[in-house]
Order: sequence, then C-alpha cells, then structure tokens
Amino acid sequence: MWTEASLHPDHRGGYGGGVVRFEARSLGRNRPTLGGWLPGIEFTEQQRRTLGAIADRIIPEGDGFPAPSTVDVVAFFARYVAPAGVEPKWYPLVGEVEFTDRLDALAPALAGTDAAGEISALRGLEAEDPGFFGVLRDMTYFAYYSRPAVVAAINANLAAGRDLRPSPQPYGYSDALEDWDPQLFSAISGGYTRTDEVRRVPLPGWLSDSSDHHSQEG
Repeated sequence: MWTEASLHPDHRGGYGGGVVRFEARSLGRNRPTLGGWLPGIEFTEQQRRTLGAIADRIIPEGDGFPAPSTVDVVAFFARYVAPAGVEPKWYPLVGEVEFTDRLDALAPALAGTDAAGEISALRGLEAEDPGFFGVLRDMTYFAYYSRPAVVAAINANLAAGRDLRPSPQPYGYSDALEDWDPQLFSAISGGYTRTDEVRRVPLPGWLSDSSDHHSQEG
C-alpha cells in the first residue's frame, strides 16, 4: 500500500506529447539471456518520462540517495519487458505492446501535474489494476538497487551497508583475517609433481586387498 512516508512530495511536470512507435523485430531466440533481452525495447521520450515519474514516486530521492530517474532505471525496464512478437513467459510476464500502451494511457494523468497529482494517479492505478501496479513497483525496486550509484549511496549513508558490493560474489573474510607473517611464509618450502610426470605406485597389501573387496561388492 502507498503511504505518505513512501510517497514523499516533490515537483514534477511538463510531459510533452510523443509518437507511439512500434517496431517489428526478428529475434533469433525466444528466451532472454542472463541480464535481459538484448537489445532491449525502445521507449518513446514520453514513455521514458512517464516511467521516470512513476519510479520517482515509488522511491523518492533524499538522505543522500539519488532519484530513480537520474540513474537510468528505464534501461532496466527496457531489457526485461519482453519484445514485441515474443510471448512474455518470463518475469515480469508483460510484453512490449501491452506495457507501452499502459504507459501511454498513464501519461495524461501524470503530465503537467504536481507531486500530489502524480501520487493520486498512481494510487488510482494501484486500486484499479494491482497486478500491473505491482509490476511497476517491483521492477522499480530491482532496477534502482542494481544501479552502481545507489550501491555507492548505501555504502556512504547506511552503517549496515558499508561493505555492500555490486558483485554477486563475496570478497571473503579479508577484514577478519590477520596478515601473513612474511618471515614465516618465506621459511616454508615444498614442491610438486608435474602432471605428465605422475606415475602409478604399488599399493600396500592391506590397501590392495581392501580395494579388491570393494570392487567385488560393486
């Protein structure tokens, strides 16, 4: 549900008209790659502004965090909405034609209005079509918190997020391990056998008998 805390008032406005343009695509595959569809779909300038306004209402800027529209969350939408001609069988389960039609329908309610008007329009959408509203909300979250600038803001502004990194792989426990002792490390010696120099060695009798017993059981 929308709350006043999550919908911080701000001034927006001035959405110009745009030409709705759909392009037929010849796709060599019918499923997205890791990271979404490449190339992503193309939004008109009006659709980009509408998406930006929606995202800025869902996640307001402030306290050191940038507005979603300034970190290109639109590019995330462009990669994950299924292109025209492809059945939207993967998240977010919405296709290009439906998605852009819905943005064009929302544009008049968001154009030339203030923050309160934008919030009212989105609350109306949430009540009338919670499914599509949920797609916009969830994708905004995913897009925003994947942006490097937002990760940097988390590092800088949240004590619990100092060590958050954009990479999905951990860095290990470098902060908890003690440094190597150079003198001890330099005193260690050892060797290895190259792969092409490895030779079979005879097994001790007791180990050979055990291996034969297990082979017979297998």
